[in-house]
Amino acid sequence: MKHKAVFTKVRALINERELANDNLDKAEDAIGTLLEKDSKCDWAYGLLSELYYWRGEIAPAKEKLGMYQQGVEYGEEAVALNEQSLEGNFWLGVNYGCFGQEKGILKSLSLIKPIQQCAERVLDIDDSYFYGGPWRVLGRIYNKVPGWPVSIGDNRKALECFEAALEFGPKFYLNHLYVSECYQSLNDKKKAKEHLQWVIDAPLSKNHEREDAAYKKEAKAMLKKL
Repeated sequence: MKHKAVFTKVRALINERELANDNLDKAEDAIGTLLEKDSKCDWAYGLLSELYYWRGEIAPAKEKLGMYQQGVEYGEEAVALNEQSLEGNFWLGVNYGCFGQEKGILKSLSLIKPIQQCAERVLDIDDSYFYGGPWRVLGRIYNKVPGWPVSIGDNRKALECFEAALEFGPKFYLNHLYVSECYQSLNDKKKAKEHLQWVIDAPLSKNHEREDAAYKKEAKAMLKKL
């Protein structure tokens, strides 16, 4: 890997984004300095794509779309430099999905194929990446988009993908939240409740307490509706 020391530093700052309000800014500054020296570093653009995803997650509602759009642009830059960029493909796919969600499902149908393509590339590179991330992305597509003949939605395929994600990330909250939604789509309330209860009962992850607390709140709201 090129510029491994910078990668390690930036990776730590992003991972510790809850420990200091300016950690994402520091990460972006470090990447910017690197790109001034090496503008062809694909992982740098990939981590910028990730960085803007996290900014989008905590941004006010009116600013989310712009954050995800910036994440898309950086992800596209990474993949343009290296079609097999691990970080670029994964975070591009994630930002495509978030951008499409903010725009509304009818406007995001054109993004399904690009998201699927990104996720499948990551499957080939490292299907364990980010707690089974590519499986989670594919599962989300199959669970959330319309089925045939409008699109490729298929809850059985979605469940298979989420189960694969859970093998790599059995303690990752989003895997449980998403598979719960899938079980709800399949009218299996018992299984859906089991995964929501797991989220509610699980200990908060170190350095990601705020993020996990938000997921717990979401799980409680979902459980209340079942």
